[in-house]
Amino acid sequence: MDPSAHLPAPRARRTQPPHLNPVPAIYKHSDDILAKRKGIEAEELAKYKADAIADPAKQAWLFQRLYPFMAPYKCKDGEYILPMATFNRRLATGYCEYLGFSDEVAAFGIVDRDPYDPTSAPFDDRNLALPIGFNFPSSCKVAELFEAKFLEKSAAEWEAELEAVGLPCAVIQTWTAWMNDPDARAARIVADVGGEAQLGRTAWVKSAGEYPPLQPLAKGVAVPAEKAAAALPPVAGAPATRPLEGYTICDFANVIAGPACGRMFAELGATVYKLGPGIPQHGPMVMMVWQAELHQGKQSIILDAKKPAARDVIRKAVESADVVLLNKMDNQLVSLGLNRETLDVVNRKAVLLQLKSHQGEKYTMKSNWNGYDPALQGKTGLMTRFGPHDPAEVAAKGAGAGTPNFHGVASCVDYLTGYMAMWGGLAALYARDATSNPQGDWAVTSLATCASLTQLTLQKGEPPASAVGCHATGMTAHKRVFQVAGGKWVYGQAPETADVGALVATLATLDVDGAIAHFEASFGTLAVPVHTVKEIAALCSDGSSKTANFKKKDSGMGWEVETWEPTWFCIDGQPLSCAGAPTFSGADAESILAALGYSQGDILGLKQSRAVVPTNWYKWADESEATPLKLFYSDELIQDGLE
Repeated sequence: MDPSAHLPAPRARRTQPPHLNPVPAIYKHSDDILAKRKGIEAEELAKYKADAIADPAKQAWLFQRLYPFMAPYKCKDGEYILPMATFNRRLATGYCEYLGFSDEVAAFGIVDRDPYDPTSAPFDDRNLALPIGFNFPSSCKVAELFEAKFLEKSAAEWEAELEAVGLPCAVIQTWTAWMNDPDARAARIVADVGGEAQLGRTAWVKSAGEYPPLQPLAKGVAVPAEKAAAALPPVAGAPATRPLEGYTICDFANVIAGPACGRMFAELGATVYKLGPGIPQHGPMVMMVWQAELHQGKQSIILDAKKPAARDVIRKAVESADVVLLNKMDNQLVSLGLNRETLDVVNRKAVLLQLKSHQGEKYTMKSNWNGYDPALQGKTGLMTRFGPHDPAEVAAKGAGAGTPNFHGVASCVDYLTGYMAMWGGLAALYARDATSNPQGDWAVTSLATCASLTQLTLQKGEPPASAVGCHATGMTAHKRVFQVAGGKWVYGQAPETADVGALVATLATLDVDGAIAHFEASFGTLAVPVHTVKEIAALCSDGSSKTANFKKKDSGMGWEVETWEPTWFCIDGQPLSCAGAPTFSGADAESILAALGYSQGDILGLKQSRAVVPTNWYKWADESEATPLKLFYSDELIQDGLE
């Protein structure tokens, strides 16, 4: 998405400089690839696509050549390993260095340059900081290097070795393998419930101590009463429209799950300070375009945390916070001074809200592993199910017998994790405010628990063949999607006694409305049309529905976005929309600093020293030309998580 794409020409507004127009995270059409990827001709791409559709092995080959830092590779044991580095400069360079082919990559003309530096723009098609934008020969070269290297060891060996040095990856498994995974069991991501494996808790707080084992539901037996929580003090006057008005959130999170959690707090009325890194290792797609959705309702400031003055800003922000939100590993919390023990000194009332990759209710050897949404799709069986495969062969031989593919790059796993984190944070806030001696808690959730939760209905076993792969229709022959005339589809639920063959033949002659009417007349059941996201947007953009619509927003900076409204909450029968349009990264620095008690002179000094980094890591609104930031990269900042 180009943030300036919808601007009316006559209106003079600040737009993104060319070097910050990002490469897309995923390509939807051949034209998108041909427009962005140099070194491949239309005829060549058409052949690759046709081969990939016809042959799963060719699909895996093309996947690797388009996304070499985020594709499954076969290992020595025939299983797949999924490296995760396609959005992150440090991880991409780290993989090349650790696997020993940095020199070969450099000799091929691939560089490592800061994508936020305008002078790097000529290298965008071969920059390790932007691996999703590689020209086709460069991406093919890296894929070949990965392909050969990963054949040297088993997938499990690679996973343990790479995670030990901080390089996120995952052994791709089936859902059944995940339900029996020893670490998932030890962490109680998969819990023993009365002798049966079921999904465990999805969020937890430290103050609860050791959670008791989950118990099977006994039908007809009343749930024993727990001790009642203390009543909240009475509220004077009318209740707030948004229940978290007056609360402050310090949002240090990046990518999607954590920022989505912060946005939900903003929707509930909280003041959310988005504290961005002075030296981003994620590219503009993550740090800017995705924030068109995830910055809504927030105030944003960028801090060069290697400078003492910026550290002072962080300290003051944390002192004001009710919740400190991070998607950092435990060692990074300590380095940042944002672990629970340090918060107890700096701001005892603040809730520490942490999103992790692999952690469950119980701490295990993998609880501090790195990861992203796609890695947990691979780990928990989602990728195996969404890729083409023979279910019987995969059941007999494992995930390596299939061709795994993503459910989505930024999938429901990220958003569900953000949602569960927000509820964990709300529970901690409620517990704090219900006591006479406020003490902030430590609430945690993870991608692993939420990737598992998306498959809740499959706890008894793998889905049937009709519900796997890109041509899945549904869980049964009678309750599924059916194709109708004109290439359209409906979802319907026919009784088990219905003749499916005859039903399919009849529906193929009817349009959508006729098919829906046929279900009602013949079976007395409801059928609904199947829509694409674009079709839903067209149907829901006229404002007639308050519960489902798309809405355009512009904060006045020349950044017009259109997002789904409302999002997550309904209060007293009224759905909540995001409180405000997104602003550019760092654009709210002055107002945040003023709220933290800085004078105008202080603010000017922070800006001039670049302790507070200019908007979009580029320049302030009142600057005619950008001054080089001259930010530097250091191992210390990697360890601290300040990237």
